[in-house]
Amino acid sequence: MRKSRWKESEIKDMLRELPKLKDDRTKAEVFAGIHDKKRKKHWMPLIAGVTSLFLLVAFASSLIIGKKGTTSQEETGSNGKFSISENKEMTEHERQGIKEDTSEDKQDNQEFLGKRVEIESNDEVSEIEPLKGEKEKTFVHAIYQDDLKNASFITMGIPDDQMNFIVPISIKLKHNDESNTLNRLVNQMSDIDEEQYGLFDYFPLDIKISQGKDMNTANIDFRKNSRLLDDDTLFLHSMEETLSYNNIEKMTFSTGGKQGAMFAHAGFLKEADIPHQKKRTYLLYQRDESSPRFLVPSNLDYQDFEEALQAGKGKPDIEGISPAIPDDLNWESIRSKGDLVIINLSDQTAIENSKESLQALEAILFIAKDFGFEKVKFENAPIEEVGQLNLTEDIVVPKAPNQVN
Repeated sequence: MRKSRWKESEIKDMLRELPKLKDDRTKAEVFAGIHDKKRKKHWMPLIAGVTSLFLLVAFASSLIIGKKGTTSQEETGSNGKFSISENKEMTEHERQGIKEDTSEDKQDNQEFLGKRVEIESNDEVSEIEPLKGEKEKTFVHAIYQDDLKNASFITMGIPDDQMNFIVPISIKLKHNDESNTLNRLVNQMSDIDEEQYGLFDYFPLDIKISQGKDMNTANIDFRKNSRLLDDDTLFLHSMEETLSYNNIEKMTFSTGGKQGAMFAHAGFLKEADIPHQKKRTYLLYQRDESSPRFLVPSNLDYQDFEEALQAGKGKPDIEGISPAIPDDLNWESIRSKGDLVIINLSDQTAIENSKESLQALEAILFIAKDFGFEKVKFENAPIEEVGQLNLTEDIVVPKAPNQVN
């Protein structure tokens, strides 16, 4: 430490030479002044604290607004999922919840349970419209050839809510260009909201669909260890139902770009033909009263057309499934002429111009279609028209069932 150049005696002499100071205040006045200074000093930290708190609140608000701006909606096909950026204001519980949701999403993606479809072009605008009002509780009509003037359609086979049946759902497109059918199919798979129809949330699938060697072939490429290879029964039925309405006659398979796929039940397949005549009956599916009623093909095949018609009156003990043909719709005889099948109705047959009668007749038309018939004639019908169907003429079978838009 540096030593002072002043001696203690010199400092005392200098202090004595300073002028004397005199304070005329009393002790009470001195203590009062000290008290006032202390009180003023107490206010200073308080004012500073309030000011700091105000600035902190303003700064935090701007941060929170900025963080909220990072919330974005991912385009994940049929499901509008949200990706929430984690911010520091979240509680530990909230962060844990988001973490768990994210982990489940990743697991779903890893297991490939229908959360992504890849294709070269995906710029088609969705033409699916949500069901509104009373339409939700009614029978959904089929698509006929007359409905397709300057238009086309896409059909998807979607599992019902309990995954017992494959329900064909059709979307009418506002153009008639079948050259890009697969692209449009994939786009609609991404946009369909299955749950609003009472169906299982199945699409989009974690596969790549591309054109095969010709216009009537579709190639399906899987990832290695895809879960769809294990759940192949449901997957193959869904794709058969889907592609059969879209002018596809054959599926070819590949895994990671290499030819062939090893299915758990079907074994190793390089290709599979898509049957267009499965000789099935049709039933009705409706999850609940707020959901629409759909025609759904059976999982069983039948020997002949009349047997399939009779099976359409059956009452399977399966949730959501009911007969499509009522018991009082009867026939005397059935005969065929080439691609025409003639149903001679009995005198006691009850047919009205109602939604129930229309759905029964459309069920019969689709059963006929499954057996290879192109036209149906109803003889001895009690009325001439049911909906748009003219029962006095040969009726051309519909193109596809269950139009939802």
